[in-house]
Amino acid sequence: MAAVAEKVIGILGGMGPESTAELLLRITRATPAKVEQDHLRVVIDCNPKIPNRTEALLSGEVEPVVAALADTARNLAKAGAQVIGVACNTAHAFLGEVRAAVKVPVLDMVEEAARAARARFGDGAVVGLLATDGTLRTRLFHEALDREGLVGIAPPTAGVQHAVMDALDAVKLHGPSEEAYRVLALAVRDLAAQDVTGLIAGCTEVSLVLARYPPELPWLDSVQVLAEALVREARHGR
Repeated sequence: MAAVAEKVIGILGGMGPESTAELLLRITRATPAKVEQDHLRVVIDCNPKIPNRTEALLSGEVEPVVAALADTARNLAKAGAQVIGVACNTAHAFLGEVRAAVKVPVLDMVEEAARAARARFGDGAVVGLLATDGTLRTRLFHEALDREGLVGIAPPTAGVQHAVMDALDAVKLHGPSEEAYRVLALAVRDLAAQDVTGLIAGCTEVSLVLARYPPELPWLDSVQVLAEALVREARHGR
């Protein structure tokens, strides 16, 4: 049987830049390689000029975001990308528009994470969500988890979620920090009080923080899930 040709991975990034770099690192580490040449080719458009996704969703002014995401996806396709991953959970609210802009597959990080959550936490699990206001308001993870027979819940205290948003903005500018972790720890305690089975890092900046400062509860990293899915698709096409 002839070997399946590897696909070139495209990363639609910049939201924020450090999480884009982290996704590339995770792809590299997730690729089984015996020599340098076994690694996958990756093209990246790290585009921090894409407008804020949460602000667009909350205001309804989504057209500039859609246009920027679509243009960036087209850039990747022109550069040779044959499968694309979007390095931002909230941007998946516009996944349909991104997919319509290109003829190559664009993976769904949210759906991939929901399937992984079922495998990790079990049928019927209650899963705590650490994510942006935009992701939570659009119920991206709630609906994806529901399709897998799971229940997703957000931190119930409004003030805690407000603090999480401020912390995530700081991470985009300055990287993960102990202060950001202390804020996320408040949200984790909020969710633990709701008897969740585990957590999903439903924002790439949350992934950056928890990778450095792991929480007490079991957690699933959406960046890692996307990296593994991209490697799987690029190597095997399934």
